[in-house]
Amino acid sequence: MNDGAQFSEADLAPSPEERAASRRSLIDRVAASVAALAAGAWVGGIVALGACAAPFVFRLAPAPFSGDAMSAAFARFDQFALGAAVILLGAEVARTWAAYRQGAGRAARVRRLVAMVLAGCAAYVGLALTPRIAALHREGVRRGEGELGMELERVHRRAELVSKSEVFLGASLVLLHVFTLGARRPEQDDDEEAAAPLPPGPR
Repeated sequence: MNDGAQFSEADLAPSPEERAASRRSLIDRVAASVAALAAGAWVGGIVALGACAAPFVFRLAPAPFSGDAMSAAFARFDQFALGAAVILLGAEVARTWAAYRQGAGRAARVRRLVAMVLAGCAAYVGLALTPRIAALHREGVRRGEGELGMELERVHRRAELVSKSEVFLGASLVLLHVFTLGARRPEQDDDEEAAAPLPPGPR
């Protein structure tokens, strides 16, 4: 009878390293999906409000009702944008942890930078620009009329520029999340770390 070790079902079970890698891969994919959805909804909201709704509201509704309506709409959207920014930053933390040794790539670093800049844009618009625009509209200021009107014009243009930047950054972030997906399997790392066989001959 052969007393040597025999294979069992336990030998075919994944190792602790493989199970940990599987969990990291799942977390990475879930975080990437959530971040892509948040960034996509953010970009879509900016386009819907800024490019579609705002021109028609200002054209069809008389002042100051048009300004008050859009100020309220953008203030509400800014709350959503700030929430989306928190989600994006949280997703970056999760993906950085899940990526382990593969998280230092150039694309991943660019993705993190874009997420931080996008979050900064949301904070700047939501905490500085939109409140100032709303305050000027409440005072009955019209764009381009008088000193306050010129200030309103400048703040509006700055908000439009930041919003366009958010659209570009948000779309880029979605692409970066997709591009940086593709967790490596543990056996791939083992293959790379395995020492090459020595050539035949005397040692």
